[in-house]
Amino acid sequence: MSRSKNKKFITSPLAADRKKRESPVSFVLLAENHGYRMKSYGPISLVKIGDKTLIERQIEAIKASFLNFEVIICSGFETSKIYNFIRKTFGHSENIRIVENQVYFHSNCCESIRLCLNNVTNSNIVICGGGVLLTPEYLQSIDLKESSTLFQVGHSDDEFDVGVIDNNGNLENLSLAVSENRWTELTYITGDYLVQSFYNTVSNPEYKNRFLFEAINAWPNRRRVTLKENAGTPIVKINTIKTLKRVNEL
Repeated sequence: MSRSKNKKFITSPLAADRKKRESPVSFVLLAENHGYRMKSYGPISLVKIGDKTLIERQIEAIKASFLNFEVIICSGFETSKIYNFIRKTFGHSENIRIVENQVYFHSNCCESIRLCLNNVTNSNIVICGGGVLLTPEYLQSIDLKESSTLFQVGHSDDEFDVGVIDNNGNLENLSLAVSENRWTELTYITGDYLVQSFYNTVSNPEYKNRFLFEAINAWPNRRRVTLKENAGTPIVKINTIKTLKRVNEL
């Protein structure tokens, strides 16, 4: 069993191996920016959670859940640091690629997603915020047979600020006005038709400067996406110094 200061994130490799899924999955991690007032900490992927970086913990969670995967990290702020860290830490042992959004400062998530979707190699795609601290338990809740978006009951110190609106178990909209059920910035899209449909939405020039939740709301097929509640340990997004300190005290 691996150990770290953060007991919450300790996993048993043997237990995880028995649950790994074989279907190929592409993980798109949107990590173009630094956290709020965290520029001095460097790229969000490289902030330290205990004795490991956030990207290391994200990849460990993915490895514990899937046998056949690729990770596409969309970078922007200080890309060279992320590139050098990935090359030094993982080399060619993992299927990890970095896609740079060179105009990240003048664009937004939709442009980053468009760039990443141009680099995926299959039609099972997880799109996730780069600051989300993934866990194996959380990833196991994804049903690879149907497109879904994940949410959890909101709490007072939640860094997630977009909520889900339910339509008989499927997604109606994502809204800033909803505080009860918070979207955890993870959406899974499967199947050539839905992937192409979503690609067409984010490729619209009008959405180059829009957030991901705005693109999902404009996506004609969003009502074919099921809602799945995180019934396990609440997921955390590392987006502020306050959140980073709180996680490191666990």
